[in-house]
Amino acid sequence: MKMPEKNPAEQIFNQFCEGYKQRNLTALLKLFTKNINMWGSGLDEYRVGLKEVEEQLKRDWSQAEKGEIEVVSFVPTSQDALWAAALCNAKITIEGKEHIFEHLRGTLIIEKENGIWKISHMHASFPDYRNVENGSFPVNG
Repeated sequence: MKMPEKNPAEQIFNQFCEGYKQRNLTALLKLFTKNINMWGSGLDEYRVGLKEVEEQLKRDWSQAEKGEIEVVSFVPTSQDALWAAALCNAKITIEGKEHIFEHLRGTLIIEKENGIWKISHMHASFPDYRNVENGSFPVNG
């Protein structure tokens, strides 16, 4: 039985994770369209264009010695989907101590630029831990 190949968006998602772990700025920037927009997990992390994405990656790397995004599971999609979504863990080493941040949610949308699939939108977020169990909003009674 032949296993279906991952859709292009999942392949690019994995390439991003590998490039991020290796801190390979050149390889990462090649994954994005020139008009990329990226939303990160920080309050101020809304980036538009390659220059701002480059600044964000450098900022991330300046705040930690090591960083890795581990895909726990992809949301099932069709072979021709132009997006991918995954539940991930982020493993970040800061001042010699490894921190594991679970429940990182990542999504990306791809489009062709000059005939090559690239990321046109990327979003990473964590659940709002202010919510009480089974609560949908961070309001405490």
